[in-house]
Amino acid sequence: MRKCLVRILKVLIITLAVSSNFGCEKHLPVKTIKTKTGEMVLIKEGWFAMGSKDGESDELPVHDVWVDSFLIDKYEVTQRQFVALTGKDPSHFKGPNNPVEQVSWGDAALYCNARSRAEGLSPCYDEQTGTCDFTTNGYRLPTEAEWEYACRAGESSHDYFFGHDDRELGRYAWFKKNSQGMPHPIGTKHPNLWGIYDMYGNVVEWCNDVYEPDYYRRSRDRNPHGSPDSLASRFVVRGGSWKSSADACRSAYRLGNLPGQIDGCIGYDHVGFRCVRKVAWAAGAGENFNGNKVMSKTGYVWNSIFLEHQVLYGHPEIPDRLVAIQNKLEEKGLLSELRRMEPASFGLEWIATVHDPEYIERARQAFGDGKTFLDTPDVPISAMSFEAAVAAVGAVLSAVDGVIGGTVDNAFCAVRPPGHHALRDQAMGFCIFNNVAVATSYIRERHKLQKVLIVDWDVHHGNGIQQIFYDDPGVLYFSIHRYPFYPGTGSEFERGRGQGLGYTINIPLPAGSGDLEYKKVFEQKLQPAALAFMPDFVLISAGFDAHYKDPLGGMKVTEEGFAELTRIVRRIAEECCEGRLVSVLEGGYDLEGLANSVVAHIEVLMNRRG
Repeated sequence: MRKCLVRILKVLIITLAVSSNFGCEKHLPVKTIKTKTGEMVLIKEGWFAMGSKDGESDELPVHDVWVDSFLIDKYEVTQRQFVALTGKDPSHFKGPNNPVEQVSWGDAALYCNARSRAEGLSPCYDEQTGTCDFTTNGYRLPTEAEWEYACRAGESSHDYFFGHDDRELGRYAWFKKNSQGMPHPIGTKHPNLWGIYDMYGNVVEWCNDVYEPDYYRRSRDRNPHGSPDSLASRFVVRGGSWKSSADACRSAYRLGNLPGQIDGCIGYDHVGFRCVRKVAWAAGAGENFNGNKVMSKTGYVWNSIFLEHQVLYGHPEIPDRLVAIQNKLEEKGLLSELRRMEPASFGLEWIATVHDPEYIERARQAFGDGKTFLDTPDVPISAMSFEAAVAAVGAVLSAVDGVIGGTVDNAFCAVRPPGHHALRDQAMGFCIFNNVAVATSYIRERHKLQKVLIVDWDVHHGNGIQQIFYDDPGVLYFSIHRYPFYPGTGSEFERGRGQGLGYTINIPLPAGSGDLEYKKVFEQKLQPAALAFMPDFVLISAGFDAHYKDPLGGMKVTEEGFAELTRIVRRIAEECCEGRLVSVLEGGYDLEGLANSVVAHIEVLMNRRG
């Protein structure tokens, strides 16, 4: 009888082990790769429950977090690796295959940059400020979320990836009970189910995040990476060390350490690190393992209804603008590679969230009455103009749905009539309905994403967008434009009102400004403001009438200049909101300059251009 029970128990144990591993099989890494400077594991993107309901107060609340794919070091960085790239070894317990320890956060970040340069990648850290650029392809320290996701290896509720019983910990970690008071060479314990070693012990590991005890209560649910404050008093360390208790080795355990120089005399000879790298297909940008470009899924919204908005002879905003764009995209072979999208029918309800109902009705009647313009002579109309204007709004909302729903990574809307001059209750400047303003309202009310960045590089100031959101702190409106110029607004002193004060940023430029001036403003003004704001979605009012050939603009921006502006805005979107970006055509009246500029713009969105 006893033999039978033993046999049954063995079968049960084997069955449970097989079923447990089977359940984790979908989480196993696709591959392990060797780079010039180390060996890394590919971690596939996914959701996991971060934190612990039974742990310390700074591990609460347990919250679902999405992490994009990334590469993580299979082992902790060793003294041999550290010396090879930095020429120094700060460790107290010497040994080339031991993990480097007694290392500061700053030196770990500098190592990441040196490693990036050694492999021909773009360094992530600004070496003056310590700020991390998450859009680069180089090495950096892992975020807390990335570290915990890799540590858990597909498990989301237990203290360790193998369960709650710390008696098993000795198989996977060097910690206080078994370390004999020192670190040990890497890879001498068992890896977790994703093939990563020493996640629970040996040395604690620096993360990129500033330590904040209550951060989990307000962190975002997709790719959180904490405060960007490089002067913080403490940065997060994870993983337990050779001097840690079993409790401090848990997957969810958090601790903050001083980021400055580590002194072995005060006991910091247990702090090391490992590196991560972004994976291109997670964010739709960058390179794959072979160094080849990875294409983004870029949406392209267009419909022939936009050609039915007819204007008077000699008017610059003509249907041929869209024809020129379409022809150039086809000539360059891009049209077949874009995700073609049709504008859905949304009726008038979303338009009414930013335009007065009386204005919408007046506009409808004007088209039916056969009038030749709406409100002002610079807004010519024809029989189909109202339908085209409603469809233009629908095109932008469809693009927003596509990006948020994951059908596309980003999108360009080739629409007319344009929209950024349209006021709440008046048409002006070729514009009938404010396409970008309606999309902003839709993003916030329909999709519950509360913060929207609007970047307007049309040569004319977008007075309509500014008016609609002038007192709204949930919309950061950034406009760079020629000044003084039509429509007369856009002074640097127009900064918002009430709660919206500071959320309108106008950058007036003199006539003749070109690529260098625009790029400088985007790098020095837009980028820091946008990263401080941390939008949930980015919209571009993409006017191309600052092109040097444009008959109305008087500026000197080239196609490459527009490409560079697109790169900067795209990097902002990738860092702040998983790349969520929709670009909407505004002005641009030289047909060749417009078409070439749109192609350059779209090539950057697709990640085809440099």
